[in-house]
Amino acid sequence: MSSKKSVTKLLCLTLAGGIVVYSAILFLIINVRLSTGLSDFFQEEVEAQAIVASEEMDYTLTTTTQTQKWVVSMMQESYPESGFSKETIEQVIDSAQEFFEIESIAFFDVNGKQVSDVKYGTTERSDIVSGALAGRNFSDFAKVGGDIYAMTAAPLINDGKIFGAVVLSACATGDELVDTMKTYTMSEFTIFDGTRRAYTSLPGMGGTTIENDAPIKNAMAGKSTFMTTTINGTTYIANYFPFANKSGEFMTTFFIAKKLDSAKLVANRIFAPLVLAVLVTTFFLLSGIIALIYMKITRPLTIVNKAVANLSSGDANLTQKIPVKGNDEFSELGNGVNKFISLLRKIVSELKDAEKNLSGVNDTLGTSAHGSAAATAQILANIESVRKQSENQASAVDNTSSVLESSAETVESLGLLIESQTQSITESSAAIEEMLGNISAVTSSVGKMGGSFRTLGATVNDGQGKLTDVDRKVKQISEQSKMLIQATAVITQIAGETNLLAMNAAIEAAHAGAAGKGFSVVAEEIRKLAENSGAQSKNIASELKSISSSIQDVVNLSQDSQTAFGAIVTQLESTDMIMREIENAMDEQQTASKLVFESLGEIKSQSLNVTDKARQMNEGINNVAHDMSMVSQISSTILGSMDEMAAGMQEIGSATQTVSDLARESVESVAKMRDKLDQFTV
Repeated sequence: MSSKKSVTKLLCLTLAGGIVVYSAILFLIINVRLSTGLSDFFQEEVEAQAIVASEEMDYTLTTTTQTQKWVVSMMQESYPESGFSKETIEQVIDSAQEFFEIESIAFFDVNGKQVSDVKYGTTERSDIVSGALAGRNFSDFAKVGGDIYAMTAAPLINDGKIFGAVVLSACATGDELVDTMKTYTMSEFTIFDGTRRAYTSLPGMGGTTIENDAPIKNAMAGKSTFMTTTINGTTYIANYFPFANKSGEFMTTFFIAKKLDSAKLVANRIFAPLVLAVLVTTFFLLSGIIALIYMKITRPLTIVNKAVANLSSGDANLTQKIPVKGNDEFSELGNGVNKFISLLRKIVSELKDAEKNLSGVNDTLGTSAHGSAAATAQILANIESVRKQSENQASAVDNTSSVLESSAETVESLGLLIESQTQSITESSAAIEEMLGNISAVTSSVGKMGGSFRTLGATVNDGQGKLTDVDRKVKQISEQSKMLIQATAVITQIAGETNLLAMNAAIEAAHAGAAGKGFSVVAEEIRKLAENSGAQSKNIASELKSISSSIQDVVNLSQDSQTAFGAIVTQLESTDMIMREIENAMDEQQTASKLVFESLGEIKSQSLNVTDKARQMNEGINNVAHDMSMVSQISSTILGSMDEMAAGMQEIGSATQTVSDLARESVESVAKMRDKLDQFTV
């Protein structure tokens, strides 16, 4: 016989081994990931810090540009009064260098000649100066020697004309930038001039040359280089990256790095306490799990095992139960076993009670079998009586079904007539509804026409008033033309008299001889003027008579127009009265039509109700007919059932004898069951 194995021990050993393996793997992963993660973190940090260098350079350029705008503004304000005077230039430059810390400021006249002292600064970039004199602003980085300068240039304008240019420059690289970067980023920073470390925060490395110039070449090609490098015995995680101006021209190489020893130191400080914490946690966790397994698994299983062994024995005590504590799977298992014991105890108790009752039943079963034979004969007599009554009921159901079929046909015809009537009412309602729409349209049109006639009447009245004014004015013109004719007659008369006077003057001049010769010429001219005035006055008189005749015609036509307008006004008033009568009549007709339409709607609604009631009546009759058919079928079924019941009662008689025999056999079986149930203690 093999030795007994313990599942609890196997589970504890497996769990302990798994935790140990898991802890070892966890230590390895943490160590690797911590080292590589910190290196990656420092690499990402120096990559991000490269942006700070670019921002510092851009800040220098922005400051220089703002200073340039201030200098341009000051110079343009003072130029109309002092021009490029030495005092003005020096005052502007001193203020700019004092407040804005600009290293170089140079002013140029329109010919490109520097007008400021070179001690304040100058530039060798003639292209920038010529561009500014051509009206182009410049703001970018430029390399001067080994340094990078932020340079700006702008034209100087007065009254829309360029009178000069100004160029500003400030050194963007140097020890100040290195110190700023080291302070802000807590990293080492270097500015290269080619392969030479021009400015650096690395101790003792200023002015030295880089041994591996591959990062410099990559920077000149516009690429950054991330690498681990050793400088002066110290290992760094470094980023060599290029710096270019706005035009994309390479200026120099920047270097930013963090010590790799810092990453390892951080990793060791994190890893050592973590290992100790994991070991201690693993020990206590494993001890707690083993104790929990014993308390929550091993001990409850032992108790359940004893209870099951009790049930499987030949002499089970059903009064014993498993003690249950807690609310876990094993407590549920204990409850389940206790429930099974209680159920089994209840079943055994009920079986014992049933055995006692069954003994009494067997005694009475024989007596009941004899009584059943007499009852069977009585039941056969009653079945025959019920069968005859069912035949009478089937005949009555057939007559009722015939009457219902006739009523259903009558109701169906009534429904068809009502539907036809409803359709006719619907068509009449539609026609009246259409007529109401037409009446509304006509009423609207009549109203609009009445309004148009009233507007026309007002217009005609206004026209008639204006014709009256025209007639009055024309009469005034006619009277004035008559006065003109009279004036023309007077002019003609004066012209005749003047002509006579001129003839008399000519005669008197002739009498005077040579002395009156000049007067004779004047008299001749006066005579000609008099004749000309007389002729013109005649023509004017003729034209005035023609105009007077035309004016009289206009007066007559104006009076005829007034008469016609009066007739139009009279007709319009008559028409307006007719339109109002038509409008009133259409309103009355619309009201009457609405009443008819509403009455037809009520009739239609009543017809629909009647149709619905007729449909319900037809459905009721059909349902009754269907029920009567069911009753007929049931009657037929009952008749067949009576025959079957008669045959069944004969079989019951035979079965009664069989029951009597089975009662005797049951007494023997109950005795055997009593012996088995006595093995359980309840």
